[in-house]
Amino acid sequence: YTFEVYPTDLLCNSYGVSNTPTFLALIACCFVVLSTLVFFIYDYFVNYRQKVIIQQAARSTRIVHSLYPAFVRDNLFQNERKPSVTASADEVEDDPLSAANEPNKRKLKLKVSDLVDTPANQLKRFLSHPIPSKNYDLNMVSELDVMDPIAEVFENTTVMIADIEGFTAWCSEREPTQVFRLLETVYRAFDLEGSKAGVFKVETVGDSYVAVTGLPDAREDHAIMIAKYSIKCLLKFNVLAKRLEPHLGPGTASLGMRFGLHSGPVTAGVLRGEKSRFQLFGDTINVASRMESTGEKNMIQVSQDTADLLTSAGKGHWLVPRDNPVSAKGKGLVQTYWLQPNKKRPSMNTASMRLSVDGSNDGYGMASGEREEIEVHRALSRSWKNINIENGVSIAKERLIRWNAAILESFLLKIVEQRNVKDGGDDPVSPLPEVNDFTPSEKDKILSFAEILCEKVMFPDDSYSEEYPVVLVGTSINPKARAQLLEYVAIIASMYRDVPFHNFDHASHVTMSANKLLNRVCTAFVSEEEDFASVAARTFGISADPLAQFVIVFSSLVHDVDHQGVPNAQLVKEHDPLCEKYDNRSVAEKRSIAIAWDILMEDRFVDLQGAIFTNSREMMRFRQLLMNTVLATDIADKERSAAGKIRWQKAFHPSNPDVLDDTSEKQENIRSLKATLVFEQIMQASDVSHTMQHWHTFKKWNKRLYSELSKAYREGRGATDPRENWYGGEIGFFDFYIIPLAKKLRECGVFGSAASEYLDYAVENRRRWEEEGKEIATKMVSDYDALHLRDEVLDEEDSIDLQREEENNDEREDFEQSGLSSIMSYNEQGNQREEEDDDEEVSALDSTTYSGRETPLDVSSENGDEIV
Repeated sequence: YTFEVYPTDLLCNSYGVSNTPTFLALIACCFVVLSTLVFFIYDYFVNYRQKVIIQQAARSTRIVHSLYPAFVRDNLFQNERKPSVTASADEVEDDPLSAANEPNKRKLKLKVSDLVDTPANQLKRFLSHPIPSKNYDLNMVSELDVMDPIAEVFENTTVMIADIEGFTAWCSEREPTQVFRLLETVYRAFDLEGSKAGVFKVETVGDSYVAVTGLPDAREDHAIMIAKYSIKCLLKFNVLAKRLEPHLGPGTASLGMRFGLHSGPVTAGVLRGEKSRFQLFGDTINVASRMESTGEKNMIQVSQDTADLLTSAGKGHWLVPRDNPVSAKGKGLVQTYWLQPNKKRPSMNTASMRLSVDGSNDGYGMASGEREEIEVHRALSRSWKNINIENGVSIAKERLIRWNAAILESFLLKIVEQRNVKDGGDDPVSPLPEVNDFTPSEKDKILSFAEILCEKVMFPDDSYSEEYPVVLVGTSINPKARAQLLEYVAIIASMYRDVPFHNFDHASHVTMSANKLLNRVCTAFVSEEEDFASVAARTFGISADPLAQFVIVFSSLVHDVDHQGVPNAQLVKEHDPLCEKYDNRSVAEKRSIAIAWDILMEDRFVDLQGAIFTNSREMMRFRQLLMNTVLATDIADKERSAAGKIRWQKAFHPSNPDVLDDTSEKQENIRSLKATLVFEQIMQASDVSHTMQHWHTFKKWNKRLYSELSKAYREGRGATDPRENWYGGEIGFFDFYIIPLAKKLRECGVFGSAASEYLDYAVENRRRWEEEGKEIATKMVSDYDALHLRDEVLDEEDSIDLQREEENNDEREDFEQSGLSSIMSYNEQGNQREEEDDDEEVSALDSTTYSGRETPLDVSSENGDEIV
């Protein structure tokens, strides 16, 4: 049975029904849920913050570990454990290390470091600090008078100092990002090798790398350890330099390093104050620095002390005494050694073979960068002055070809990205279409120099848009166009002649300089708040016009194609067939333009054409800019130079500026004129950029130019002898062309700090040439004359050898003609001898033999006569 109990209507009406408990329960539930949600959110952010702190701490710890050795990284703040001089009596009594307050500790076996805060412990605590912050530096400064200096002397150490040869001149040709990429790549590899070998990196000062062995833990083999480490670093640098050349440009593979090693005591300590650093001091550092500075490229020079340690350790066969003693500061002339190790100790008969330094090292092949230790030593024993990786002429040229193609491709990617943005596609990183609708007509392909050269090249209306041609991740060009670009650069490289100056190396150097100036224009931001449109307007539309940028780099690559190594005036004098074709003006430049354009218009480069221009207007602008920029390099054309001065005055120094503001059309014309002039200035400055770069770069290319002109003059293709006034001519070239050109770069106002850099280098090179130029010019003349004389002697010897060979051939013919009669006469004499007595024949046989051995054919008798 079941029954139900429920209130009657009378009961409900008497007492009533309330929903308040339900509402209160719902509110309590909501509060619990909200509290739980807040807790989980708070917990999430706390965990996220902890992860960020841990990552920052780990990053800081890695940085500090790379700066300081492990023995200095124990506990940075434990200096308070040491009772200071100013500590109170209560503090001393409460010291847990006090033997009086802790009688039970007397029974323990205490170490000296437990009771005495040694300098070594202080160094350990300093370098163990995870974050040497600004507050710590301030605390250190405030406690300098209270705390003792953190320093210790290490008696047995070997210091290595390495420096990149030619680094300063190399830097003057490149952008800051390229400089740091080289240093980061090389020194990161050194750090990895040092961590494996137990070598401590002290610091890097500029391009110098300082490392030491023998501290913090003493070791007897410190000299051997750092010697092996320096060998690996030298090989590693040469491998990386050649691998980086396709990315960092020409001249990277020719860089080398000098190493200096010296053994002795050093003072290691912490130089306290702002940005406290671990430092080494002492005479050992000075001598090691001297070993490095007086060394040679790709060589390891060691001092006598280090050599003695290596010899006592049985590694004396690694050392080769240097021919001339080295002057060391405070020590006078000292004997030094070259470190040239072998895998095994050489024997008496093979020592000279193993330590061959004849300079022939091609073929030890280190392309992969990783070789067995025996191959490393074998490579080192072959040659140390010219360490190489199959670095023949063809391999070096291939690296230059790939580098130039990569530079052109970087600007081509900007063109693709800008087109994608203009098209308004949904996918901003979509590649260029495989097929381009635009096909150049035969009329478009024709390049005519009969037309009047454009005063200005009109830029498109969207050159001042707010969109900036930044290459996004994933942007790519047609793979066929990319392959054709590499092929095109290779063909252009093959058409450069083998002349000392105007060769493919010069074209690559000009391309590198033009790329540097263009990048400065594209990143010419005054402030972070400046928008892209204002930057484009201030740079006359150049920063927002990737097609024009591509043309400048393209012109730099092709501007001297098929250059014969003689000036245009000489070609006109010789009545070269090209002179009539090009009206005796800018013959070499027009020839280069025609070759580059005709090759580009070939059908095999149709995909590359579609990647560069998509309509006839872009193609016309490309052709106009190509002609303007390449012809601007003919500085001997007086008519064009005079017109250029008028155009420059009109654009940047107008006599009546108010007239320019009449209409927007005139403003647009002036902007286009300024942009065109800036491009021409980039080309002119890049063509002679060696005069506005480091002194060593200037000397290198100056010597090549002298060799080219001297060679042309000796071959009868030069109007003047460069030996007569080379010194004075260079001063005039600086005064009347180079320095005014550098000032124009600054007047353009679009190159930022690069303009001042170029002008400063030009002025400095002019000053140094005025001081040292006479001696340099005299040496160049004598060296080239000696080389020419040697070539003449060799040519004369070759002609003499050829004449002797002809005489021998004539004698051989005469002998062949008279051979038959001689043989017949000899046979008749033989028949007569056969009739002689046998005893005489045996006697004749004994006269030519002794104990079964033949006597020499030529011997001297007693009276000096020769018996044959």
